[in-house]
Amino acid sequence: MAARKKKRGPSLDDKYLGPEPIYTEESEFNDLVWTKGAHWYNYFYKQKDYMPTTHQFAMDYCGYDKKKISVLKRLKDSKFMKVNKVIKLYTRGYQYEDAILEKAKAHINAMYKEGLSLKKIEEKQKAKVVVISPAERAKTKVLDTIYHDWDSIIVEGWFDNNFTQTFSCYNRFKGHGLKGNAINTFKALIEPEYENIKAAYEKTDENCIEGYSHISKGDKRKIMKQFEEVFDDLEKLRSSFKATKMPRAKKVKASDQQVSKLKYCEEDDDVKLTSINPVLIPTKHKLFVYNRKNKKLIEYTTDSIGGFEVSGTSIKNFSGSSKQATIRKPDEILPMVINKTEKQLEKLWDSLTTKVSIPSGRINADCILMRVF
Repeated sequence: MAARKKKRGPSLDDKYLGPEPIYTEESEFNDLVWTKGAHWYNYFYKQKDYMPTTHQFAMDYCGYDKKKISVLKRLKDSKFMKVNKVIKLYTRGYQYEDAILEKAKAHINAMYKEGLSLKKIEEKQKAKVVVISPAERAKTKVLDTIYHDWDSIIVEGWFDNNFTQTFSCYNRFKGHGLKGNAINTFKALIEPEYENIKAAYEKTDENCIEGYSHISKGDKRKIMKQFEEVFDDLEKLRSSFKATKMPRAKKVKASDQQVSKLKYCEEDDDVKLTSINPVLIPTKHKLFVYNRKNKKLIEYTTDSIGGFEVSGTSIKNFSGSSKQATIRKPDEILPMVINKTEKQLEKLWDSLTTKVSIPSGRINADCILMRVF
């Protein structure tokens, strides 16, 4: 017989501190008793452990509701350190003079007022927060980087009668880590100046002609070239970002979800055929279907990497090489579809003498799902 397991004795905590305090009408209520009880909670409790009891005291003794309790919860637990142990021992049966409980109540009321003022401060802080839109953030970055470069190199050059400065917009754009959304922002900042120079050069606007009269026609042409080189770079950047942009992955439903609304013939006793489970169709590249009503054999194929998809009652992603034809001898042809290999079935259509056409992709209650590859 197995030896009886020896009962474990009390732990050191139990031995020296005893169980959690509980007080009855027969208990003594003095400073020594209170200190011993408080010492027990000092050892085992953190400030957060007191809070459920403190909140319940606020409801029972102070008349608080859940809305007022939510205000107290805004404050740190340490704010209630002064009353937590008092309240905890009270809920364990310790009897206090009314004055002590009233002090605890007054402290909770003071904390409630502090919680209300804290909410007002938080609301003011939130009101001061200025939300910057992505477009504004992008414009700020453009102004601080590439537009600053343009202004300090090209525009400053004009004031020094230097109209041959080069500006590699493409490299500077990449170097500043600007994204595709900055292209139109930068272009919109410099394009109006280009239009004004162009109007002065082509003499289509009197104000522009007068405004740029101090620049020779040849230098106007050089300025226009500087702009046009930048515009060319911006289009190259646009193509570059478009080429490297990761396409968003298409969300594809699980196979059982795709075929949940598919109507098909599960079994036909006349031709002795039973449909495969339609959940096998999604992701496959070839599907054979027999329509028992019009006696058409249908072969769906797809070039899609993801294979077929099913939506409602239709096969999706099938290619133009898919075909259908009426078969005059179902008893001979259908067993071949069931038993031949995929490669052997490629020659099947050569043996049919009826007209071959492209199927619609729709599956109905007369369609038997024969086979997939």
